[in-house]
Parts: sequence; C-alpha cells; structure tokens
Amino acid sequence: MRASELSQVQALARQLWPDDPLVDLQGERVFVWERQNGTLGGFASFSIRPFVDGADSAPCPHVEGWFVAADIRRSGVGRALIASVEEWCREHGFRELTSDALVDNEASLHAHTAIGFRLTERIQYFKKPIETAARVESYDGSRSELRPLFEQADDSAAEIDSYIELGEVFVARSGQRVIGHVQLIGDADWEIKSLAVIEDQRGHGIGSTLVHAALDRAFSVGAPRVLVATATADIDNLRFYQRLGFRMAHIERDAFNAARGYSGQQVDGIPVRDRVWFSIDISERGASARERNLRHRVPLPSTGRS
Repeated sequence: MRASELSQVQALARQLWPDDPLVDLQGERVFVWERQNGTLGGFASFSIRPFVDGADSAPCPHVEGWFVAADIRRSGVGRALIASVEEWCREHGFRELTSDALVDNEASLHAHTAIGFRLTERIQYFKKPIETAARVESYDGSRSELRPLFEQADDSAAEIDSYIELGEVFVARSGQRVIGHVQLIGDADWEIKSLAVIEDQRGHGIGSTLVHAALDRAFSVGAPRVLVATATADIDNLRFYQRLGFRMAHIERDAFNAARGYSGQQVDGIPVRDRVWFSIDISERGASARERNLRHRVPLPSTGRS
C-alpha cells in the first residue's frame, strides 16, 4: 500500500468496522486490490502478534482486516489478497497465518474456510459493567422532591397524596443522586408502601437492597411481620417479592378502581384491577449469607416508630 492510498483503505475499513470511525492501521502491513480505474476495491491487513490462541507457532502473522467491495465479491479478489499475505509470510519464514471472525458472522466464516483456513478455537467474550456502589440512608428531606419516584410506583395521584408523608423513607444514592426509594409505614401492621428505582439503575439489585433496609428497620424494632401489596397484573413485581421471601397472604379484588384514581391501566395487556398482598415475618426471611451481607451494609436509623 502506498501512502497516498491510506485514505481509501480507511474508507473501506470503515465499511468493515462501521462502529470505529477512526480506523488505525498503525503497525499493520496492508495489501490492496486496485481497480482498473485506479480506485481501491479491497484490502487485507495483518500484523505480527507475539502469540495467537490456537496457533502452533509464535510469533505469528494474524489477519487484522480483510474486506472486498460488494460489487467485486466472489470474483477471486479476497482470495488473491490473502494469497499475497501468505507469500509475504512464506518469504519471511513464517509457517502459518491466523485470522478471526465473530461467531455469528456466517459470511466471514464461509470466506475463511473457502480459502483454506480451518477452525481452531472459539471463544465468547463477556462484559459486565462495574456499577458505582449505591448507599442506602434514611431520608429526612421534603417528600415532594421524591414525588417522581412515588409516581413510578403508583398511578393514582390521589392515593399518593394520601400517604406520601406517612412513615419513614429510605433512599438509595449514587454519589449525591437519589436513584431509588422505599417507604415503610409502621402501625398495627407494618407495610412497605412505596418502592421505586429510576429506570437506568434497574437490574442491579438496588430494589432488593432497599427492601432489605426496610425489613431491617421493621424487625429491629419488633415488627411481627411486614406487608407489601402489588397489582396482580404486574408479573415482574410478583416474582420480585417472592424471590425476597414474601408469601402471598390474600387477594383484594377491585382495589384499583376509579374511586381511588385508577382508570383502565394495563400491564402487558393485563387489566390492573386486583391487588395481591404479601407478608413476611422474621422466620420466613431466609437470611442467606448474601442477604446478611446486604443488611450489614445498610445503617439503621435511630428514629422511633412513625
């Protein structure tokens, strides 16, 4: 490849790797296919890697990029490009050439096997984001600031108005940002009244941690059991509370009615009408090692019962 052809190769490479707008070929050798009109129709780039999984020798030349424009595919261009790479490798004393392709890239897998590459090993990469640890603490600020979270948990503004100032509230924070809340009301019965986590933080165990904080608080001051209610239509919530050890207590039919501010809500096509009540006592909590670890990280407030 001549220096003047670099921009054309990068343009072809962006078709191969559309998610990488700044294609860096530094450290790679590049062979190109030139059309009759002088423009480039394909390229093959390779580097010498210290080792390659599945190779029998080290160091080993490895194909880093291999691309042929759509209008000249199946005409031998791709094969000729790799043949040029092989010839360079042969002249420099290498005994094998390696390459790779995504497991689900059937076209690339077929192209490799068609010119003599054989499959050696398959590896599946994984990734898991490391989330900033959330801390749970008692909340003493204005409940109106938490209204958007309460509205995620309850569709009735009138119902929220009736209980938002009751009991105690714990919040989960990431830095100074409130990312979830749980409301615990203690009276004749103790109830987790409201629970919500902001959408972009769901699925990371924050809701479970908030529930454990509420249970710790209730049981630490002698609550015999804790109740929580959710719509029978909300399958995700039914699963969530049972995984935390709650048991179904009873069904309250037509709890979500127009008189309470609900009007025809649905969850995944299921009408929101009835409410299921769950309960848990300290003997049913099933304190696994994981749950004990979660509880020990949640400081208990010093305030009394509401």
